[in-house]
Amino acid sequence: MNLKMINAVFEGGGVKGISLAGAVRAAELNGYGFHQVAGTSAGSIVAALIAAGYNASEMKAIIDGTPFSDFLKRAPVFNVKLIGPAARLLIFKGLYSGDALEAWAEKLLAARGIRTFGDLPPGRLRIVASDITNGKLLVLPDDIADYGMNPRELGVAQAIRMSVSIPYFFDPVIVRGPSAYRPFKRAKRHEKKPDRARFLCR
Repeated sequence: MNLKMINAVFEGGGVKGISLAGAVRAAELNGYGFHQVAGTSAGSIVAALIAAGYNASEMKAIIDGTPFSDFLKRAPVFNVKLIGPAARLLIFKGLYSGDALEAWAEKLLAARGIRTFGDLPPGRLRIVASDITNGKLLVLPDDIADYGMNPRELGVAQAIRMSVSIPYFFDPVIVRGPSAYRPFKRAKRHEKKPDRARFLCR
């Protein structure tokens, strides 16, 4: 069967975002495949898996076999009632590190030979994140060039982590570089803010 190729954008929604795999399945059953994909937060995971060659059935198996609670573990010292979580927020700006989630995504992508955006055709995958230092949205990998990095060398799993790092829940990703070191600027009251700030540059 010849697939009709379409482009798709997958939004966030926390853990509920994994239900997007059902939308992918519906598209497949109706004879559609995906050419270029983009996503934000949980949608970035689905988009990245599609870009890497996973189909809906494989994504369902991944979801069924993943204990998502493993992403929410932290050092015992930060589990002390009230004081522990507050201390972690103060030190790391998040309740959880996000390391486990990034490692999980990295392993899934590596199984299909994908590590960086350079391993994908140009334009195949775009991931949306937010620079909360400068108050702007980023479309990765292209916009990472503004921070002194080569877009083709940006890790796909790292970009996913940037996109899913809900403020104060997961630690923000910190990018250090000569073009990224700018003072924090507060958005003016009348300016529209992104729904979630997910990315921190210092």
